[in-house]
Amino acid sequence: MAALASAQGPMSATELLAKLSEGKPDSAIGIATIYRSLKLGVEEGRLVAVELESGAVRYEPADLEHHHHFLCVECSRAFDLKGCVSDLEDLLPAGFEMTSHEVLLHGKCQDCRRAG
Repeated sequence: MAALASAQGPMSATELLAKLSEGKPDSAIGIATIYRSLKLGVEEGRLVAVELESGAVRYEPADLEHHHHFLCVECSRAFDLKGCVSDLEDLLPAGFEMTSHEVLLHGKCQDCRRAG
């Protein structure tokens, strides 16, 4: 939970495993443990699953304020964006009702821009 709470955005199970294993070459944490813990966190309502176009389900704390995401097209990392787009209802065709929305921005993160 602490690793997800301090992350810049939602993390996949493999990203979380890598984060928890940093500097610990003989880490006893396995990917199955990560998946079990993530599933339990979702079931308990402490985590939410975030599905982005990259295909991998990512997880973030459930208590975050409404926000959207940026997905890096180079490294596939996801980042939280603060705030929300306003006036989305104005984009709807006549007679439509919006019940929820998700905004996903694509581009290169700061690290990938520097490397390129």
